[in-house]
Amino acid sequence: MKNEIRKEFKLKRKLMEKSRVAEKSGRACKLFLESDLYKNANVLMLYMPLGNEVDTTEIINKAFADCKKVVFPVTNDESGEITPCYATEDTEFKKGAFSVREPNVIDIADVLDIDTVIVPGIAFDKSGGRIGFGKGCYDRFLIKTKATKIGFCYDFQLCLKIPVEKQDIKMDYVITEAGITKIE
Repeated sequence: MKNEIRKEFKLKRKLMEKSRVAEKSGRACKLFLESDLYKNANVLMLYMPLGNEVDTTEIINKAFADCKKVVFPVTNDESGEITPCYATEDTEFKKGAFSVREPNVIDIADVLDIDTVIVPGIAFDKSGGRIGFGKGCYDRFLIKTKATKIGFCYDFQLCLKIPVEKQDIKMDYVITEAGITKIE
């Protein structure tokens, strides 16, 4: 079931035109940046977009401008373990595990210092469930943090219900270009 959902939504996202990606990403970023979720964040973990994922560049730039601490995942391609690493606006990025851009210099952040994590995914539901790429990297990382977990996706990636397993970590919020959903 998860694999069918993963395949369907990856294809829908892949087929998006770049102009739609920019428009929808801009709206989702604006909603987040105007929210208390952003205003109250001190140490923010973000992701560098891959393919047509919601582009977080606007949030990254604003966080640097606002002197927030910014962290990115560096993933071990063999174990799938995520190490959170600080970055600054001068940090250079390289292609890392799974072709995701990661900080070139490793400056490890304490997992417990991170108060907000923006989490990419293939699909989310209104109960906070998430389907990622199927490697469990984020689930293994998120279980270690007390941070607010925010799923970031396009509105079409928000499903009524997706199958979750006990190791799947639920989101506290899901943000799309259409709004912010607080998970009860």
